[in-house]
Amino acid sequence: MRGLKIDANDLAKTVDGLLQKFGETAEVCLSQAVWDTAKDVVKELKKGGGYSGGEDYNKGWSRTMTRKRLYSQATIYNKTRPELTSWLEKGHVKRNGGRTRSFPHIAPVNDRVPDLFTDNFTDLLAEELINNR
Repeated sequence: MRGLKIDANDLAKTVDGLLQKFGETAEVCLSQAVWDTAKDVVKELKKGGGYSGGEDYNKGWSRTMTRKRLYSQATIYNKTRPELTSWLEKGHVKRNGGRTRSFPHIAPVNDRVPDLFTDNFTDLLAEELINNR
């Protein structure tokens, strides 16, 4: 971009073209950041959360991606034992009364998602802008 000479009459068209290119780059980076963030979250959830006997449950975390024209969305779910997510996270009523202990393992990871996403997005966008000068 250094040394770019623009005629005064073409300034608006040139700025519009640059903004259009930036918007397309940002859109691709946003979509990739959503996917990378979901990957990081799944990796964290697979580590487990202080409960015993959950090998199948821990291995079952997965992600899917939905891309639409105006947004990208990742869904993280447990494909092997989906019913355990709520039971472990919040505890449940025992058959003979009382409640089981809760093992909050999803909420702490969920609380870090905004920061993870922001970091992933800014890193991807900076890398893309540096590489495509």
